[in-house]
Amino acid sequence: MQFPICYFCLKSGLLCKTCDEKLRKGEITKLDIEIAKWFLENENKYPQIKDCTFHKAVQKDNLLVILVGCKAKTLGMLWRRVGKALSEERGVSVRIIEKTSSLRGFLSQLLFPAKVITLNTIWLPDGSCESTVKIAPEDVKKLPADIKVLEEIIRELLGETVYIAT
Repeated sequence: MQFPICYFCLKSGLLCKTCDEKLRKGEITKLDIEIAKWFLENENKYPQIKDCTFHKAVQKDNLLVILVGCKAKTLGMLWRRVGKALSEERGVSVRIIEKTSSLRGFLSQLLFPAKVITLNTIWLPDGSCESTVKIAPEDVKKLPADIKVLEEIIRELLGETVYIAT
């Protein structure tokens, strides 16, 4: 598995100059290091993840969201097993999401089992954009966390402002 920090730093627990700089600049967090270390320790238990990339982890309240990328697209069941093991170990709800270039695809994975009805993006004069994702009112209780928590997680993982509406 590939990680945002070097293999030596994960194994030793000490950060080299490059990885320490990434941590100070905010490119990686202590949580990223903890999750990367967990993946490294459990790589033999789940050999299919060796060809995958761990990108980032964000934890808000009782929800831990992990962003990964894989060449093989048939790892859904594997990620559920990995998420369950990590959830039992850390005592929080875990959602593992495969990185995609599609905002709709990302939101569908994060908000599941709630369904994305529409996704609208507004381009602002300063060049930034904001998106609004609409879900059915009856799906609000199916969300993995509170709407505001999910919006913060999206902002941290993607660097985009997304509002969830019913």
